[in-house]
Amino acid sequence: MKKLFRFVSLLMVISLLAACAQTIQAPEATKAPDSSTAPTAEPAQPTAEVLTAQEQWLKDNQLGKYDTGEQDWAAIEAAAKKEGTVLVYANSSKIEKAAEKFMELYPEIKVEGYDLGGDDVYLKTVEEQKAGAFTGDVWFSSGGPNIKGELIPKGYLVKFVPSDYKDTVPAELTDPLLTARFGVRILAYNSELNPDGCPISNLWELTNEEWSGKVHIEDPLNDASTLGILMTIANHEEEMTAAYKELYGTDPVLDEDTPTVGWLWLKRFAANNPIAESGGDEVDSAFATPGMTDNLLGFTSYSNYPDVLEGALAFEPCWDAKPVMGVITQTYTGIMNQAPHPNAAKLWIRFILTEEGADPWMKIGNYLPRTDIPAPEGAKSFEELSGLTWTFDDGYVYDNIVQARDFYLLNLSK
Repeated sequence: MKKLFRFVSLLMVISLLAACAQTIQAPEATKAPDSSTAPTAEPAQPTAEVLTAQEQWLKDNQLGKYDTGEQDWAAIEAAAKKEGTVLVYANSSKIEKAAEKFMELYPEIKVEGYDLGGDDVYLKTVEEQKAGAFTGDVWFSSGGPNIKGELIPKGYLVKFVPSDYKDTVPAELTDPLLTARFGVRILAYNSELNPDGCPISNLWELTNEEWSGKVHIEDPLNDASTLGILMTIANHEEEMTAAYKELYGTDPVLDEDTPTVGWLWLKRFAANNPIAESGGDEVDSAFATPGMTDNLLGFTSYSNYPDVLEGALAFEPCWDAKPVMGVITQTYTGIMNQAPHPNAAKLWIRFILTEEGADPWMKIGNYLPRTDIPAPEGAKSFEELSGLTWTFDDGYVYDNIVQARDFYLLNLSK
């Protein structure tokens, strides 16, 4: 690089000297030169485009700036069968069921689906990309803040939208990556102990003494998604202020260390001793096991509601909680930079947008991005749900998560 810089610098110096020389008046020629003997200049040759390994991979596979938005699926399928494998990094236990369905349809292609959890999908992707160990093919996970703030800008992930669904998946659900499905994290209560409905009507009640040590939640200090959900709630300043006034009848007063009313709620929630669990299953067991006698609440996934219908859990969402009862989350999918099986990756992404491919997730609490597929039977429509929830705020979470984590830790059980 230094040699190249010196060479370029030398060329610049030569050019400058040549320009200066042209300003000096040359002596008048006594005889015109013989044009018949003057050398003719060779026509300039076009400079061959030099691509990086990443650019060449994008070009070869019609991805990134080389993606026209149209795909030859017969050619992609044939190439995918030759590749023979696709590695999917996911944060869902249902990845195995989807893999089985895919391999039934395409027996020539082996799916290696790994349920790593959202944080580990991110860490594994970053470590491989930094090391130049291009192993994984498909990202199938949450992590919107890191996707928008880091993985896309660094070129670690590449967007791919199957042309079959460009008319049924809204454009906003393809940026920065394709949304594979929606989930909802909800505030819920034990339905056996509260037959008349949710015992709270306002999120500020979670900060009151009567609910101290009675709200179970996946540990926000160890799960970025959970902390992001609390941050999304805190970032709705106007609505959180109105909810405070509705509950207490007065205007909220900020503490010296709280920049907004939302952060005041986050501070008081942390100080009210919420019970941190290691995972979602532990949250459900703690507040919604049938036969319990302690009246507790939990932040859980709406997609666990089928367990209620089967009698394994006893909870209901706090539908009427103000200002919202939950936060919509997104699972994204895309192709990893320089994936070794890019055609199989394309085929997989197309497959999981089909009703067959999405079937493992199409239960109450999950929603597809396709506008032509209704919500699962027994579930609220996505439009109804949107009026009761807020959408996970990727940009705000990415910009403020370190500060929020420190703030939450500082105020725990004060």
